[in-house]
Amino acid sequence: MVDTEVARAEDARAGWSDSAARAVLQLMVESVAEMIGFEVATLSVVLDEQLVTMAYTGPEEFRDYLSSNDPVSVLDPVLEHGQTWGRFRFLAAEDYDPSVLEGHWIVVAEEQADVPDAWHPMDALVGLLSDDDGRLVGALSVDRPVSGRRPDRAQRRLLERYAAQAERAVMTAFEREQLVQQIAHSEAARRLIRSASMPGQASVQAVLDQTHGPLVEGFRAAGSWIQVLDTDGVGIGYARTREGQVVELSDRMVDLAHRLSPRLWEEQQVLVIADGVEPALSADAGAGPLLVEAERQIAELGLASALAVPLGAGAECLGFLVLSRRAQDPPWSPVETGSALQIGYDLGAALMTVRALERERSLVRELQQLDDYRTQLIATLSHELRTPLTVISGNLELLGDLDLGDAARPYQAAMTRGTNRMTKVVEDLLLLARVSDPQHPLVRVPVDLRKVTAAVVDLVGSAATGKGLTLRVQCADDMVVLGDPGELDRLLSNLVSNAVKYTAAGGTVTITLEHRDRAVTIGVADDGLGISEEDQVGLFRPFFRTTNPDAMREPGTGLGLAIVATIVDRHHGEVRVRSRLGAGTTFTVTLPAN
Repeated sequence: MVDTEVARAEDARAGWSDSAARAVLQLMVESVAEMIGFEVATLSVVLDEQLVTMAYTGPEEFRDYLSSNDPVSVLDPVLEHGQTWGRFRFLAAEDYDPSVLEGHWIVVAEEQADVPDAWHPMDALVGLLSDDDGRLVGALSVDRPVSGRRPDRAQRRLLERYAAQAERAVMTAFEREQLVQQIAHSEAARRLIRSASMPGQASVQAVLDQTHGPLVEGFRAAGSWIQVLDTDGVGIGYARTREGQVVELSDRMVDLAHRLSPRLWEEQQVLVIADGVEPALSADAGAGPLLVEAERQIAELGLASALAVPLGAGAECLGFLVLSRRAQDPPWSPVETGSALQIGYDLGAALMTVRALERERSLVRELQQLDDYRTQLIATLSHELRTPLTVISGNLELLGDLDLGDAARPYQAAMTRGTNRMTKVVEDLLLLARVSDPQHPLVRVPVDLRKVTAAVVDLVGSAATGKGLTLRVQCADDMVVLGDPGELDRLLSNLVSNAVKYTAAGGTVTITLEHRDRAVTIGVADDGLGISEEDQVGLFRPFFRTTNPDAMREPGTGLGLAIVATIVDRHHGEVRVRSRLGAGTTFTVTLPAN
């Protein structure tokens, strides 16, 4: 492998070392070694045709050796000579010449145990991890069984199940790395579009001028072409090479793009135009000739491929973006096509903004914020939660099949705690998504806040008593507001449970309900840790966690106060916080009275 490929593999290893993915893989190999009985376990992933070790447990003297990468070809002797045990290949010492093992393999000089079916120092046992298409994505190897014997059938079954879990964990980790790249593309594009839409730059030409450079750099493109459609269907065109030279386009090519872009926007698709690439457009009458003509036009410009992206907002197609590449450039990856479609949404929204009145621009910004929120929520739920839950759930399943002693109970308890915590995150995320959805209307009914308060006190009372806290309620008569009972209950329970959580033993939490003018005011005060002025700025943002190390010791999702703020906003109320570090906190919620 050339030096640049080695560098890319090392960069990938460094990126993973800071992520949750590597911690999950490390837990996997430690579980294999501990629960099945091996002194050594290693998990490697395939990056740029190299086996890169991501997790290892065993003697420390081999750790530095495993920090170097080896070509995937080091697995060839195992594939050629090994016995197939499901995902695993077992290479028995008596079945091969030891000199064929080179590079990645560690041979430990040790005596063979004097037992039947003894494990030989030259034995090798490697699990091959593949994706859904059968491509190799990693390898799980074990060595030096504690029993001194080769694995029996029961151990093989457990190894196979662990290999399946490792395979899913590696695939999820790859998906997460791709997601990070895609979000980076999308976020960079959004920053670009927003800056292009600022006052003083709010013109179509300004957007076109500012967009070209970042697009060709971010997508390693040979050039870009943006065509903005006007109400008469003509609009403005902007085509440049990577170096900024103007590209003259024929009328036939402009007309072709005009006919393709509405169809792409309707089907929410991008179109890759290149030899051997199946088009994404639906196979209706008339699509075939358009695609043939598009390939011919691209070839006439001396280009090898192009990525066509529709630009639009709502049901309206506003234009199109075309990014091109030469023959020596790499093909378009799924991550790039996915990012390009997201950019089509954002760039289309920006074009509408600069062509619309102030009211229309405000509406587009709100839609962009909603799209940002939806993207963040779905990415967190489907990737950040799936990785730990996959491993924890898999281990819990395996524990049901094993006769474990006292040594295994800490592992079971840790997995149970992790599962419970992730479940709480999922519940909070789904609630935040529901109350944030403008399509989910608020059904108002009379709600007696005294009853809501009594229910919350019953719920958190035992926790407060257990910490030695005093829980006080000061409530006036006729505390009725119009709203959603479940949401108001969650609002108050989040505030009170937070106060209990962050107040030390012997402290006091006070809940106050009173009338002020034509509003009902709910106050939740404590004499606990308090919140610094810096932290108060982002207190109601989703996933916000305080920088106070004492508060960080308490578990939490960072969603509770975001849920409070969203519920208050839905009820046309206001929430304020008054706090000083070390001197307690008071949250005040004001809601319109019935």
